[in-house]
Amino acid sequence: MSVQGVRPPRRGPLDVIVFSLALILSGIAAGLSSAHQSQVESAVRATALYPFLLLHRLAAERGQVESRVEGLLAERDSLTELLLRYRDRPAPVGEAPRGRDLAALPAGSAAPAVVYPGRPQVGNPDLFVLSGPDFRGREFPVGVFTGIGLVGVVRAPHGRGGRGEFWSHPDFRVSVLAEGEGVSGFVRPLRADGGQPVLLLEGAPFQADIPVGTLLVTTGIAGVYPPGVPVGRIREPDEPEAGWMKRYVVEPSVRPEEVRDVFVWNRPPLPEDVEADAASAPVELDPEPPDTASARR
Repeated sequence: MSVQGVRPPRRGPLDVIVFSLALILSGIAAGLSSAHQSQVESAVRATALYPFLLLHRLAAERGQVESRVEGLLAERDSLTELLLRYRDRPAPVGEAPRGRDLAALPAGSAAPAVVYPGRPQVGNPDLFVLSGPDFRGREFPVGVFTGIGLVGVVRAPHGRGGRGEFWSHPDFRVSVLAEGEGVSGFVRPLRADGGQPVLLLEGAPFQADIPVGTLLVTTGIAGVYPPGVPVGRIREPDEPEAGWMKRYVVEPSVRPEEVRDVFVWNRPPLPEDVEADAASAPVELDPEPPDTASARR
């Protein structure tokens, strides 16, 4: 039958044969068991569909590489800004010996590394192992950060790498400074009602009022981190801790589950008059041995 005087082309015997074979093969495939269907599927994917699947995989990998390159470029720009801010950062205001800035210490550097979360204790999201720099013979703790913000701290060597804790670990502490406000304090993790961990700023003076959105950065007092590493932004005030100190909930700059490529702070040896930050490296003291001589008397 023609439409508007145009006669459709007649189907040749080859088209009919191909259609019939496809119909027969589909019927046979539908009658196979699940195991045989899987074998047939694997054979088809490895032969007829292989070129198309290969092109699809290459396109997907290229998209992932482009996305990763964009992320690395953004981190590079942020790290450059961070190092420039570290170089030009003035000393903290109003705290003479305690507020001594890392800029007054010998210059350090940053080394690239790769983080593997949930190790060496498998399944613990607050721990990580780190490969890249050789931590044997290093002074601990060692700060870990990205161009976006603070990640955690390396506590000890692990093989040729190191093992440490994300900022979400219950023992983590770091001294911070509110940019533009001149207010300092300590930040620790907070996990309310089993939800996603955030940070809590403690030790802020009661008369200080830190606006929402203010950026908190590391002070670099003890040299564990360089000064000026972003830690997070003020989300909302929390209940006062003792009547004369304020607390604030802080949205972290970096989420542990989003981290892979990081930088390790090669901190210089501390001068004798600068003590290590006990909050960044808690030490459990051994109990004193009992006085057996007095006990016998």
